[in-house]
Amino acid sequence: MNDELKMKWHSIYGQILFDRKLMSAWKQVEANKGCGGVDMETIETFKAEEDKKILQLLQELRNKEYKSTPVKRVYIPKKNGDKRPLGIPVIKDRIVQQSVVNVLSPKFEDGIFHKCSCGYRPDRGIERVMQIILWYVEYGYNHIYDCDIKGFFDNIPHKKLMKVLTKYIADGTVLDMIWAWLKSGYMEEGKFMESTSGTMQGGVISPLLANAYLNELDWELEKEGIKFVRYCDDFLLFAKTDEEIRKAGEIAKKVIENLGLEIAMNKTKFVDFKKDDFEFVGFSFKHWRERKKGNGCYYLVEPMEKSLKDFKKKIKDVTGKTLTLSQEVWMSRVNPIIRGKTNFYLYPFKAIEKNKLFGLKNHCYLKGICNKLRAIDAYIRQRLRVCMIHKHPKVRKGYLMTNKWNIEYFCKAKLIPSEWLYYSTSVGFTMEEYIDTCAKRGKMKLERKIEKMKSDGREYYTKERLENIAKCQAMAST
Repeated sequence: MNDELKMKWHSIYGQILFDRKLMSAWKQVEANKGCGGVDMETIETFKAEEDKKILQLLQELRNKEYKSTPVKRVYIPKKNGDKRPLGIPVIKDRIVQQSVVNVLSPKFEDGIFHKCSCGYRPDRGIERVMQIILWYVEYGYNHIYDCDIKGFFDNIPHKKLMKVLTKYIADGTVLDMIWAWLKSGYMEEGKFMESTSGTMQGGVISPLLANAYLNELDWELEKEGIKFVRYCDDFLLFAKTDEEIRKAGEIAKKVIENLGLEIAMNKTKFVDFKKDDFEFVGFSFKHWRERKKGNGCYYLVEPMEKSLKDFKKKIKDVTGKTLTLSQEVWMSRVNPIIRGKTNFYLYPFKAIEKNKLFGLKNHCYLKGICNKLRAIDAYIRQRLRVCMIHKHPKVRKGYLMTNKWNIEYFCKAKLIPSEWLYYSTSVGFTMEEYIDTCAKRGKMKLERKIEKMKSDGREYYTKERLENIAKCQAMAST
């Protein structure tokens, strides 16, 4: 609900005035890591005297002497080449913000936030987003409005945000603290800059404030009977007809404008999923299509190309051929990346399985994900082959080692193939089954290639190919 609470939340400030509460918040801040703020205090220096500094902070809060500090402005590159501004609060501010979040978050989760809001919330995330999207698509809501809010975090009007918060919070001290954090400003190149709008990305409390503000949009859509899913400032609307989705889009636009925000028209579009594709939360949703045998329809979900490029880049960054490391170290560098990315690509499968528990029939085809992962695995192995040649490593030498350092070799060397990990999690594929399947697949691929070249009147085992095979055998024997 986005109506004002009859029984607002009191005494929030008093709930953070305990050393154990501040220490718990500090441990969360420490776990999140990150750099220090403008006061040069780092995670490491704070940890060295954590007990003393927590008690000092507690005393400041009890005496109401605590004051927020301007954040440090830093920029991180975006995937489109632009830079995203972040604000890094000092450690002390992060601890207090985390303490307030720890008190407020369960209250917002208890019936305030909408069930279709999935970003920055406990037990909700991309898997939940996938569940909702697949559910609506399967039930025929194939007209989609794909919307993004322009510069959301930078443009939230402070006064309107506070007006929303006062629907729920009656504790004036906490409201004053939130206002002070919003107005604390930032330091950039040694100069102080005022904050006139927005909630700085990088602040601990920013995601909670963002969700509280867009909760207004969520419940307005609910009142109009519009199906939707939202992940932070990106959201999708669903309808069964073109007329309905365009009407829903107009309603959403009006609500967003009333919130003092603007739709990013260059990132917003209407989609007819019967013929158009769309992308959301790192996945590409490929439109409905007829099966070749004419026995029904299906659609595809695959990782976005930029997600796969990011996968490769992360592997490339940790497999520099100028380093001389043992096999065990190389595997330890790439395996965490493989696990993290593959677990992300498992979200569609997990969402489908959860939807099946509620009786939803599935027409989503996921084999394309495995094909992408197979190509990534080949890339990883080739990077490692070059790295593992300590004397004058070159790409060509890496290819010559393909037969010696093959799939089975790397599996025994404890490399985690992303394709195997995907199948292992989804269908219980053992490593032995994976190695056997890869061997059979490679043999069949070679036989088909030889047969095709033969039918074209070409010879497969040419003199040059035989020479390369001999080189490979020579390299393998060294």
